[in-house]
Amino acid sequence: MARDTRERILAVARDLVHGASLAEVSTEDVCRAAGVHKGSLYHYFSSKEALGGAILDRNWDMMRALLEEAFADDVPPLERIDRFVDGFARMLTLMRDKFGVTPGCPLGGLAVEVAGHGDEGRAHAGRLLKGWMSYFATAVSEAKGRGDVPSSVDSAAAATRVLALMQGLALLARAQDDPALMLSAKADIRLLLRASP
Repeated sequence: MARDTRERILAVARDLVHGASLAEVSTEDVCRAAGVHKGSLYHYFSSKEALGGAILDRNWDMMRALLEEAFADDVPPLERIDRFVDGFARMLTLMRDKFGVTPGCPLGGLAVEVAGHGDEGRAHAGRLLKGWMSYFATAVSEAKGRGDVPSSVDSAAAATRVLALMQGLALLARAQDDPALMLSAKADIRLLLRASP
């Protein structure tokens, strides 16, 4: 029963945040939508920031599942990146269908908000984003070994550029309410990976 209450609060809060932002969603909004009193919310989450961190972790679980599927080594490394872009665009499309508007990146957007809540939030968001970049860095390293990417490309720096590009496209997808904008990342990433460091 207690676990069910915590999960209900977290699921409702996550949906509300995806439909708006953490800043726009009040604890009253969450309690009303989850059908709980404020005491119940604070029993499971010590603050709104703690709730935001829990939502960020849940979004990371979703993103990591997408990354694991996309980066399976059954295809060459650059095709894994393309497969991730396709999956990311599909995820944004599904979220648009659910919320009526493209929410942007469920991890990146919330990571920025959580990072704004001090050193602990910044460290938390940074760990998750580094985890995400590690998938790109590994693929770039493998692509270098195959000769698909110039050996002069720094894998970690390239991973940072790829994630920055995807976050920018997610922002544009949200602003223009068009998840398909994310698909242009495939060609852009190839250009980034062939550029000089």
